[in-house]
Amino acid sequence: MFEGIENYTRAIAAVSATVAAIGGGYTLWDKIGFNDPILSWEPELFEITDGPANGEFKVAVAREKHRDDCTVENFILDVKDSEYLVHKATPSITKFMGPANDRVDTFAYKMTIDEPEKVAKGTATLIAYIHYGCPEGKVVVQYPDHQNLTFEVE
Repeated sequence: MFEGIENYTRAIAAVSATVAAIGGGYTLWDKIGFNDPILSWEPELFEITDGPANGEFKVAVAREKHRDDCTVENFILDVKDSEYLVHKATPSITKFMGPANDRVDTFAYKMTIDEPEKVAKGTATLIAYIHYGCPEGKVVVQYPDHQNLTFEVE
């Protein structure tokens, strides 16, 4: 008679443990902020100057920073030329920071193309990757795909 009840008790215990683990995991996930974006881009405020491949380009970007618990570990720039070839570029800054808030922060830097003689003239696109160290691990944020990230290489 008690054998049937014992099986039900084990099943109920297993289901209860699973629900508790899922609930606890969700709470931890939510508290750590894995779903919270580090920032939001405002690409309509981005600007890049045109110029010769061997020159210096001024870049202005805009973002709204949402989190203060991540640090910039690396900032990588690439330029995709008019023939779709990708070239390394060097920014005048490697790390930048600012407090999280609900304002759009616009900042500028200069960049040079590492091997300008290899870049095709015409419309180019700036590509950037920002590597962050966050409590949940490494997070990579990329500039958005937007027309304001194009510029002319003469």
